[in-house]
Amino acid sequence: MTDPDDPDRIPTQAELDAEDLAEIERSSRERDESVLYPSRLEDPGAPPRSLTLHARVAWWGAAIAGLVSVIYGFVNLGSITDLLRARLMEGVVNDPNNASPEDRVDSLAGFFPPFMLIMIVVFLAVEYALLVAAANHHSRNCRNFFLAAVVVNLLCIPIGIDLLFAYPEVSSSMTVIAWIQFALLILAGLFSLRRNVNQWLPPSTRMRPTRMLRGK
Repeated sequence: MTDPDDPDRIPTQAELDAEDLAEIERSSRERDESVLYPSRLEDPGAPPRSLTLHARVAWWGAAIAGLVSVIYGFVNLGSITDLLRARLMEGVVNDPNNASPEDRVDSLAGFFPPFMLIMIVVFLAVEYALLVAAANHHSRNCRNFFLAAVVVNLLCIPIGIDLLFAYPEVSSSMTVIAWIQFALLILAGLFSLRRNVNQWLPPSTRMRPTRMLRGK
């Protein structure tokens, strides 16, 4: 730290240490700001076809399969509810320790079929909005949230097949359609993960422990 009144004065060790600490603090603050608010490319270019075409075509196929399941489910809601109720009652008789309480069988059978059918539509709406936003807004976060929604949807499909369609009285084609939706959702997710999509999207801003340790 130089003195303007005495340019030849030699700074003390305490003054040198204070300058070093101030420089370290300033560098650390600038580095943190660059991580939290990365500079964006002015023109990332057109989004790749894997994101705007291939993933969307696969998703639309999955959406059609899902909507067929929804329409069939609501048209036959009464029958599906009765079949589920009979299955739950069978569980109460055959395995009472692991079955639902008998006084809740009617409420569960009446709640789950319409709820699961509605959730098919909700998942599809959320996935489409995130997929479109990823391309339109050059957003890696939207792409990642789309993948998360797809994963949750994939986990729900086998449960939905079991509760809604896995009965001898229900057409086996509905099970096939549900698994087609499952496969097409996987394709949509894989297309959104292709290398050209990752190269086009902005760099990830997630915290990297190894980089933080090197920074120290």
